Amino acid sequence: MKRFDFPLDRLLKVKRQLERLAEMEQLRCTQLLDQSRKKVLAIQQQLQDASDAISARIGNSFDPRQWASIAEYSEGLTRAIVVAEREVSVAENQLALAAQELIQIATEVEALKTLREQQWEKWKAEFQKADQERLDELGLRRWMQARAKAELAHSEAA
Repeated sequence: MKRFDFPLDRLLKVKRQLERLAEMEQLRCTQLLDQSRKKVLAIQQQLQDASDAISARIGNSFDPRQWASIAEYSEGLTRAIVVAEREVSVAENQLALAAQELIQIATEVEALKTLREQQWEKWKAEFQKADQERLDELGLRRWMQARAKAELAHSEAA
């Protein structure tokens, strides 16, 4: 009997590679999201530090240039927070898409593995059946030869 051959082995191999790539993409998106969140927190901390510096100087006079500089710095940080929060949103969307793609590919891989396993079990059962039939035929031939020899020996003895 011929050896087991799963016709979709190449496809399964490709899908497994795609699954690994999708896992790496999901990891990349997770890292990007973490970096984006850290960036937001860092900018918020800078804004808080600037606010604390201004609060500490309450009651003291401000040079108009200092006030303008502080206001401009605060506005820049506020704009940077908005941009960084958009980056977080984009990273979250990319992560969701990567996760969805990974789920899809993993499902396909699992389906192909299950199909391969089913075909393997079917092939194995057919192989065992053919092997058993071969053994039965061999046993029957030996039995018939032994019987013929016994009859021949019995007829010669008589």
